[in-house]
Amino acid sequence: MKLLKRDKNNEVILAPTLKRAYYRASLMNKGAKLQFKIGIILLAIPLFLFLINLVYRPYDITTMNMAERFQAPGLRHWFGTDNYGRDVFVRVLSGLPLTVLISIGINLIGCLVGLIIGALSGYFGGSIDYWGNRLSDALLSIPVILMGMLFVATFGDGIWQVIVALGIMFIPSYMRVIRSGFLEYRQRNFVKRLQLLGASSNRIIWLHLFPLIRIRLLSAIALGFANAILAESSLSFLGLGVPPTQITWGGMLKDAQGFIFQAPWSAIAPGLMIVTIVLGCFFISNGLKHLTEKGSLQ
Repeated sequence: MKLLKRDKNNEVILAPTLKRAYYRASLMNKGAKLQFKIGIILLAIPLFLFLINLVYRPYDITTMNMAERFQAPGLRHWFGTDNYGRDVFVRVLSGLPLTVLISIGINLIGCLVGLIIGALSGYFGGSIDYWGNRLSDALLSIPVILMGMLFVATFGDGIWQVIVALGIMFIPSYMRVIRSGFLEYRQRNFVKRLQLLGASSNRIIWLHLFPLIRIRLLSAIALGFANAILAESSLSFLGLGVPPTQITWGGMLKDAQGFIFQAPWSAIAPGLMIVTIVLGCFFISNGLKHLTEKGSLQ
């Protein structure tokens, strides 16, 4: 089947098959960019509300007012009040920095360790790749929540315990992304030329191969950020990890389950925040992945 044709003036034109493929790729490209923009907008919503809360905070996060308990959302209390009369809007947004900090710590551990192991496994192969995969399989065989519960039960409650426990469980996902990228590029001709020229393995790995997979890694980080928020919220909902004195969205959901029918907004507000951020990270990750595949990310 010919993909190129010539018109009456002997000029090359696209055949219908190639035209359809081009338009299909163009539509997918636009869809990927749209997903990326939707993700940015979704993440901007909690950030915008948090900036408002920094300027406008009429209520203290711990002060109780039993006369105003279970008030529905309104002009005075945008997200209503809980069973102690505390403003839900202020408490939800006060939990945002801690949630983001924990998620960053979890992904930092998982990304750094996974990057080193995945790069070495994908580039060198052999026994390094074998034992790296065995480590990944061993960690993947343990449920994330169970590992967090075991770690917290052994070392006690605390923010750093949660970060370390969940960070270890995030290593395999990053390792596999990095490993697949290095496996894809290590047999390319430019790598062989660099080896023949005497370039060191460290130089090839970090200066030549790593830049080729950095967007793929950013996509994995965005998805890992969403998974970290879900994992931390799940532990907090179970009453593990973060101390009860610290405000977390999972902890707010746990507290709200006792009066869910009296004041559903106490659970809806932190739940919506979790869903908004998770969806935003998912759309960004998916958009980055497709834009990278099409080679259209500038």
